[in-house]
Amino acid sequence: MIERVPDWEKRLNEVIEKHMALPSEYGVSDCYLIPADAFEAITGEKLYPGVRYKTEAGAGKQLRKRGFETVEDAFRARLPEIGRLMAQRGDLGVVERDGVISGGVVTSIGFATRGERSLEFLPATEVKTAFQVGDR
Repeated sequence: MIERVPDWEKRLNEVIEKHMALPSEYGVSDCYLIPADAFEAITGEKLYPGVRYKTEAGAGKQLRKRGFETVEDAFRARLPEIGRLMAQRGDLGVVERDGVISGGVVTSIGFATRGERSLEFLPATEVKTAFQVGDR
């Protein structure tokens, strides 16, 4: 079982602040990197080591190289799925907008995911699928 590090709340807040200040850009702050950075902050482990890309095509290539079609598949392969409304702060999840799956993390103010221009906080009810990160 994946464990949460003792100061995970502080570390998660730092990740959210970092991504709030970054531009919406593949390989910088996107719908994979936000939850991946959150996962590392919470557990001290990388979700998938060695993931690097600069474009949408590059992001897709990194997923397919690991046998996944979407970030949802990548999360499911590593974490237990839970009821979407059971997700708590620090758990990962995905939303589906216009047929596109986007990853994010549950925070104290909503589900944080990358929008077109900035980090967005959506209501928990918009989460399609949720995944538990460590003991809570």
